[in-house]
Amino acid sequence: MSKVLKYKDISRTLKNIFLVEKNLSMQAKMAITSSVLHSSFNHWLFCGFYVTRDKKTLEIGPYQGQIIPCTHIPIGKGVCGTTLKDKKTHIVNDVSQHLNYISCDSNARSEIVVPIFKYKEVVAVLDIDSPLPSDFNEIDQLSLEKISKIIY
Repeated sequence: MSKVLKYKDISRTLKNIFLVEKNLSMQAKMAITSSVLHSSFNHWLFCGFYVTRDKKTLEIGPYQGQIIPCTHIPIGKGVCGTTLKDKKTHIVNDVSQHLNYISCDSNARSEIVVPIFKYKEVVAVLDIDSPLPSDFNEIDQLSLEKISKIIY
């Protein structure tokens, strides 16, 4: 299945779940989203959320993966903290070349981090690590940004 079709299927699945389960908390939606995404792209090492603890720190939220992630990330640190600061999606094709990269898994080669907005403020970020270099592109960015809008 192509990446585009896979993301369409994921979006449809999530929308249907969230439509039926109307009173789900953001945490529950993040848990379901990370599970559906990670099972659809089973080569990903980590697929999860960091939630803003205050306007200066991200704290680990629901995730899928076998690594023990960083528990707290300051604004501007790593790709997640940079996404919080810049309020925009970041794709890193080669994490070994990224000066501000925080390594939680030595097998990670590329990463995408998507901000989750509520009233124009970043309330969380979706962080995905892959063992493949340059695994993420515009298809991932646009699809994950659309998915991020149905979480909140």
